[in-house]
Parts: sequence; C-alpha cells; structure tokens
Amino acid sequence: MEQGEFSAVRDEPADNEAGRTSAVQAESAETVRDPARIAGLLSAITFPPLLLNVALPGVRGLYTSALLQVNSSGGRLLLDGLSPEDGHARIGPGTVMHVHGKLRGVQLDFATQVIEVQAGDRLPAYLARMPGSVRYHQRRRHFRVLTGHLNDYSTVILGPGGGGLRGRLLDLSAGGLNVMFPRNPGLESGAVISGCLLNFLGEQQVECSLELVHLHPAPLTGELKVGARFVKDTDQRTERLQKLLTRLQREQLRHRLPG
Repeated sequence: MEQGEFSAVRDEPADNEAGRTSAVQAESAETVRDPARIAGLLSAITFPPLLLNVALPGVRGLYTSALLQVNSSGGRLLLDGLSPEDGHARIGPGTVMHVHGKLRGVQLDFATQVIEVQAGDRLPAYLARMPGSVRYHQRRRHFRVLTGHLNDYSTVILGPGGGGLRGRLLDLSAGGLNVMFPRNPGLESGAVISGCLLNFLGEQQVECSLELVHLHPAPLTGELKVGARFVKDTDQRTERLQKLLTRLQREQLRHRLPG
C-alpha cells in the first residue's frame, strides 16, 4: 500500500443502496488519488481551519486537531497539536495519523505519517507527509435505475482508450453508471475514456466520456465491475439520457421487475 493511503473504509460499489428502483441523496465514497485534487480538498479544510478528528493506531477514542498548512509541491502537511494534550505524548516521527473531517458537510478521510514533531517555545505541531489518497464521500445527487432485468440488451462499449471493451450495464443514473466487463484489459481508477457508447435495449445509443471511479475485480471469474461517472457532459447528452432514464423507470414499475 502506498504510504499515506487511507484504508479504514473499503470501496463500495455504487449500487449498494437501499431501495429497488431508485436512491436519493445517498452518499458514495470516492478514493481521490490525483495529487492536484488532493491538494485542493486539503486546502479547502485549511482556510478557514476546520476541526478534525484524529485516530491513532492502538489507541481507543479520538483526538482533535486542525490542518494548518498544505505544501503540495513539497509533499508536506502541517497539523496542529492534538487535544487533549495526552495525545501529543503519543506522537513521534513515523506515527501514522488517521484524519477525519467534513468539508461543506461531506465526510473526508485520509492517513498521513508524521515526519517531525515541532515544539520548542511554540505550540506543538506535526510536519507530516501529503497523503497518497483521500476518501471523499460525495453526496449522490441523482436517481439510479437498476438495469439487471434488461439482460444483455443494454451494454457499455469503451472508447479507444479502453480498447473497445464491451460490458453489461448494471445500473444507471444521470451522473454515472455501473458496468460488468468480462475481463480487465489494464484499466485504472481515475482514467478518463472518451468515445464510449451506451446501448439501451439494443436500439438506442448515447455517446459519452467516462471517468473510472471504482474498479472491483472478481478473482474467481476474472470479471471486472466498474463504477464510472459522466464527464465532459453536453446539454444534448444530458437531456437524451434523462429521457431514457424516465423510460427505464416506467418500464421497471409497469412490469414490477426486481432491481
């Protein structure tokens, strides 16, 4: 595992939501690994500083701290001394801190390793490594329609960046989708693939660009479940997709098909 990568919560596929036909305002955790996005998220909880909860390995309970500085070019963070003060005595170079906070009401988690404890005449602070990943529990804003009842009639074909791989559509919302591919040709989380095609009911197509968010390989079958979101949206694509979603919802309800 990469140093500073948060691992306390496992990636969950986007279709693990309560409700058969749709889910509203559910939260979906995203693992952010892009350094620029990580720096942006951490900077947003630095100015103004927000109260953070800190968990230490082998210690029950939480301490509080604040993120004082983000040096993305140097790969360093500066965190305020822990409160209550007994937590400070547990910190030294190499200590791993699991940090939890909220950015505009959305949960954000990351792990970092202490490089140096700064004290002296000043209040204590900890120089630590920039995390390799951040868990960001984005609020999902869209209804999601499960499409398992469509069998092989609704598919996703990746663009040239994904080798033209064809997969079975599992569920769909105006913001993204889940798809099952027969194999993994080397796809990576965070990749953006243009020129993808969504085929609905074997008759309608929507061209789109997809950002791969979650990848879940199945060791026994070799299949790969992928959660992706739409990027580079256009008004025309959004309108067309919304009409198809409405049609799928109505068909599900009319036939009372399980999700």
